[in-house]
Amino acid sequence: MDAKWWLAGGAFDAPAGAVRTARVWHTPDAGVRVVTNGAVTAMVAGVCRGGDAEVARVAGAVAEGRIGAITGMSGSYWMVVHDTAQRRTILAGDLAEYRAVFTAETARGPVWATDAALLAAQLGRGPDMELLAARIAVGSPEHWPHRSVWRGIRQVPGGHAVVLEGGGARTVDVRPRPDGRVLEDGAEEVGHALWTAAQSYARGAGPRVSADLSGGLDSSTVVIAAASVSRVLAVTYGGDLADEEDTRLARRVAAYVGAEHHVSRGGPATAHYAHWPSAVPNSPVLPVSSYALDADYLPPARDVSAVHLTGHGGDVVLESSTAAWTALAQDGQWRRAKRAVTAQARLVNTAPRPLWRAVRNAARGRPYALSRAAEAVAAGQLLGDGLGVWTWCPIGAAARWLTPHGRDVVAAMLDDSGQTVGDVEAGEWEDWAALRYNGAALRDSAPLFAEHGVIQASPFLDNEVVTACLRISAGERRRPGVYKPLLGLARPDLPVWLTGRQSKGHFTPLLYAGLRAHRQELHELIDASGLVERGLLDATAIHTALDAATAGIGRPPLPELENVLITSWWMSRATTPAPVGGAR
Repeated sequence: MDAKWWLAGGAFDAPAGAVRTARVWHTPDAGVRVVTNGAVTAMVAGVCRGGDAEVARVAGAVAEGRIGAITGMSGSYWMVVHDTAQRRTILAGDLAEYRAVFTAETARGPVWATDAALLAAQLGRGPDMELLAARIAVGSPEHWPHRSVWRGIRQVPGGHAVVLEGGGARTVDVRPRPDGRVLEDGAEEVGHALWTAAQSYARGAGPRVSADLSGGLDSSTVVIAAASVSRVLAVTYGGDLADEEDTRLARRVAAYVGAEHHVSRGGPATAHYAHWPSAVPNSPVLPVSSYALDADYLPPARDVSAVHLTGHGGDVVLESSTAAWTALAQDGQWRRAKRAVTAQARLVNTAPRPLWRAVRNAARGRPYALSRAAEAVAAGQLLGDGLGVWTWCPIGAAARWLTPHGRDVVAAMLDDSGQTVGDVEAGEWEDWAALRYNGAALRDSAPLFAEHGVIQASPFLDNEVVTACLRISAGERRRPGVYKPLLGLARPDLPVWLTGRQSKGHFTPLLYAGLRAHRQELHELIDASGLVERGLLDATAIHTALDAATAGIGRPPLPELENVLITSWWMSRATTPAPVGGAR
């Protein structure tokens, strides 16, 4: 389960002037299929539900220039298409970036691989310190979609393909786009795609399949779908620190489908930071801090099935953020945007005018927003209205953890991103930012969950589900006062007591408990941080924030604090591995 494998190709060891299709340096458990039709050879790896005939058909379309077809099959997979006649190779991972592709330039030409750390090992590259500091200070890595956490290793964003031709490499946007359908028109396709994906995983898992059952809509929906074709063993985190409503609903869902259900005991020993992993994730990810929680509830699922189902990513594809309102305003739909803002203001019992002002300001576009964000970071100022309305780049308290040198670095990165990425539609930009974040989190935390004895899979991140959902615009998928409106329309056969739920619990009590219980250890972790040693972050400022959080003073930036602690731990463990498989 913990075997290290990867796919790679390009100029690693190709004869002069040639381009290899791909090379498997460690065979994956899922297997690799190769289909050849004349001059075109296709390789697929991961979960591709297309038969050989479909693979050959798609490969032919890709070779002819219809590159978007490369992500059109059902599943979550890598695909490499090599055309010997045109001496061209085209490759892509999945839309959600769970099956990722990374590239780098070498003296012999471009190379690609499915594992950034192993590619870094071949080329002697270390962590990208500046990017790690920026992700802590200003949030979304989507501002730099082509940068990985390894210096000089480029990330191919989800929804993009790589074309290797003439000794160079370029990326092509192959994302599905909103096509004007309304929520009601697109719902049936979403429901069919989701059920197909969930049931396919369940059927292929063995005699029974294990699954998370948190009590939220997403994991509950996956369990219901899987239980229609397989026996399900469901696991739930429980105990005094868990959300009571989540646990109650999880028990109800398990009883509804007749699943074998295990609810853990929870307790203080499962709080965040109570136990650090032995395995090292591929990048700093949240399951590092919640490792003890996962170790508490996952044991009954250990080695039960080939995959462990989760509802990961459902929040992203089923519903959009309030960036949808900004998107409506950008599109000139001012009345519709204002109605949505006014309805939201009534729900939260606040005046609509400040919310509307924030939306109008965001509608001025991303270049303007990032220019302002860069100025705020450089000056050590905060930038945000505290209204809970989406903005392109809010500059909060964590930006004040940067040293003067760190502020200069991050400000320059923001300014460059605003100019190079340019203006984009807010709803679509945020949809893809959130999707890629979720896909990368599932991918990069795989070593941690392998240590727990499970291999996670999320039907919500499969290509056909992502495509069906994101064909519906962000403005359609966001309805004031209705939680995930797409789900009930997509699967009207789901019980109303499930789809009618309007909220989901959280693990903030566990985070606070862990910060308090392990305060001294965390202070030492901050002092030893590579980002502090490099002069990018100010340890004193972070110590102050940690003390405030443990004392319950004010409203500390908990996500950012968690991020800096996880990143500091990861940097202390993420050493460049030795070269693998004889690559040069």
